[in-house]
Amino acid sequence: MLGSVFAEARRENQTPSDALMARIMADAAAELPRRAGVAGDPSAAGRTGIASTIWALLGGWAGAGGLAAATVAGLWIGVAPPAGLTDLAAGVLGETITVALVPDDDLLGVDG
Repeated sequence: MLGSVFAEARRENQTPSDALMARIMADAAAELPRRAGVAGDPSAAGRTGIASTIWALLGGWAGAGGLAAATVAGLWIGVAPPAGLTDLAAGVLGETITVALVPDDDLLGVDG
C-alpha cells in the first residue's frame, strides 16, 4: 500500500508555484536584517560590546564548554599528577621539585 502511495506522489508535479517561492523569498528578505551579526545565537540579537565579542570569538557555548573541560583537566593533572608524569619530568629536567603550599611546622605564622 505504501509503495503505491509513493509511486503516485512521484508521478505528480512536485515543483512549488512561483507565488509560493515569492512569499518564501519575501519572508527570507525580511528576516535577513534581523539575523545579521548574530552567529547562530538568537538570544544574542541586539547585544553589542566587548563581552559579546569575546563570547563570539570563543565560539559560544561550544567553545566555552571545551575551554572549561580543558581547564578542569589541567587543574586535575596539576593537583594529582599521574606517576608516569613525575618520572617523565625527572627524566627531562633532571630532578623534581616539590613546593609546599601550606607549611607543616608553622601553620599560623606565630613561630619565631
